[in-house]
Order: sequence, then C-alpha cells, then structure tokens
Amino acid sequence: MRKLRKRGRVYNRFFTEELWEQVNPENKRIMNDFLAEYRQQKKSAGTITQYAADIRIIFIYILKELDNKCILELNRKDFRGMSLYFSDDCNMSANRVNRIKSTCNSMLTFCEYDDDYDYEVNQSKKVKGIAKEVVKDNDDDFFFTFDEFMKVRDILVERGDLQLAVLWSLSFDSAGRRNEIAQVEKHGLLDGNKTNIVIGKRGKKFPLIYLDDTKELIRRYLEERGDDDIDSLWINVVGGVKRPVTSETLYYRIVKISHILSEVKGVECNIFPHTIRHSRLECLSQGTDTRLLDEDGKPIKYPLDQIQVFAHHSDIGTTQGYLKNHDDETIDAMFGFAT
Repeated sequence: MRKLRKRGRVYNRFFTEELWEQVNPENKRIMNDFLAEYRQQKKSAGTITQYAADIRIIFIYILKELDNKCILELNRKDFRGMSLYFSDDCNMSANRVNRIKSTCNSMLTFCEYDDDYDYEVNQSKKVKGIAKEVVKDNDDDFFFTFDEFMKVRDILVERGDLQLAVLWSLSFDSAGRRNEIAQVEKHGLLDGNKTNIVIGKRGKKFPLIYLDDTKELIRRYLEERGDDDIDSLWINVVGGVKRPVTSETLYYRIVKISHILSEVKGVECNIFPHTIRHSRLECLSQGTDTRLLDEDGKPIKYPLDQIQVFAHHSDIGTTQGYLKNHDDETIDAMFGFAT
C-alpha cells in the first residue's frame, strides 16, 4: 500500500515561530492585506488557511535566500530561483511548487491593482510553472480582445445598466487605474474627451481620456441619472437616496462583470481593474481598436513610446511588461511559417 504523506509536512519543514519573527514586516503587511481582501470576498476558511501557509513558506524562503527583501523588489530571476529551489533542493512535486507559485501570483496581482502599493508589473507571472504544468490562477491577469470588450459593453447597455457600461467603457478607453477612475467627476464630461484632473501613482496629475462613443454612453447615463448635487460620476441609489461610492465599490463592480465576459469568451474567467489596463495597452500596441483609424481607414498600431506616455509610466520597461510577448509570431512572420 502506498504510504500517504502527512498533511502539513512541507509546511512544517519550513515554518518556525523563530523564523517568522524575523520576516520582513512589509511582507507580513502585504500578506495581511491580501488575506483580508480574500476574507471580504468570502473565500472559504480552508482556502484562506492554505494561502496563509503557502505565503509563509514564500516569505521564509525570501528571508533565508534573498536577504529578507520586500517581495515587491524581487525580479523574474528571483522568482525562477524560488521555484527551482522548492523543486530541486526541497524535492517538492511540480504540482506543489506550482500551487505555491499560483499563491504568489495571486498576492502580487492584488498588489498590482491595490492603490496602497506602488507596484506595476507582476514579475512572478513571467516565470513558467515547473514541468510545463499549468496551474490556473483565479487572479491571473489575462488579456481580453477589443471585440470582447465591445460585446460586454453591448450586453451591459442592453440590460439597462448604463452606469456599469460607462465604468467598463471609460476604464478601457483611459486604461485608468481604479483609484484614478474613482476620482472622475461628472462636470464637463460632455464638453470634450478628457475628464477632470486626477492624481495617479507617485502624485502624477493628468486627465483621463475617452472616445466619442463612450461620451455618448456618459450622456445617456447622466440623462437617466437626473439632477443631483453629487460631483462624482459614480453613485449608488439606496431607498431613492443617491450617494457617491468608494473606489472599493468600483473594484467590486468591475469584478461583477467577470460573469458577462465569461459568457462572451465561453470559459470561466475573472477580471480586475488591472486586467482592463493590461488589455487596453495591448489593444493599442496591436492596433485592434477599430474606433481609432489612420488616414487610410486602418486601425492605428501605436508605438511603445507613445503607449508609455499614455499609461503615465516613468520607465518604458514597465510599459513593455504590460504587453503580451509576440516573439514567436514575429519570428514566424519573418520566415513565412504557418501559425
């Protein structure tokens, strides 16, 4: 009879209270914030416990092997080394290593979209899983297409949820972060194609932009909303009383759209505010937005330096990290290989 592994064996091999006391306090704060987010999402107690155990293993590894750095400072090479360490030095199964990696991806994706953290690109996601085993991470950012964006927007409009359609459309057009979108005021939105000045990461100040079809959606939404003395574009109505909403509420409204995108794509998927940002920049890079045409009537494919300016990135490498890797497609095109 095959001997069963004792539950918790891997965890107990790494974790001691003495080591945990030495872990970088910033890493502990990130873990606490991440787990609090998942509790608010009503994840099961078992799921939360497993995430906590995996994260403690990750942070103790960083303590022992990477000078106890903050996890947000690690690069792709660091995450690759961590996976190899667990696999080769600790003889963990590929499934176990990839599950720890999936937990790491989820936590860093949380840091990407949370405005409390100055973190732009999840370096852990750039490292492939051990032995080519695919682990589906429910928080894994992926890219939806321009056509899928339009289909989701059409569904929201057909359902009469104009405010959610505006949130979806403005978020995509502007590639705005959640906190930036939350600052948008209703005044003057029909006068042009720019919002009021918002404050982004590192204190940068700029307006968000949107296209004419989004402006038409805004017009319809404001007409339906009627007069009120609330400056914010985003409101909630309870018992006939209008109130402005928080950026956290906008986050959950975006997540709510996941089931509509799942219907459009035909597969279960989750989206977050940063998913929209990634997909928008990829769309501009590949020239798939049929609303933006050149003088010959063809969709414009924007260069990386222009996308960097649009995304308000200080480093062009950050912008590159938002986009898909198209190296294989480029090489195939060079030599005329069929794809």
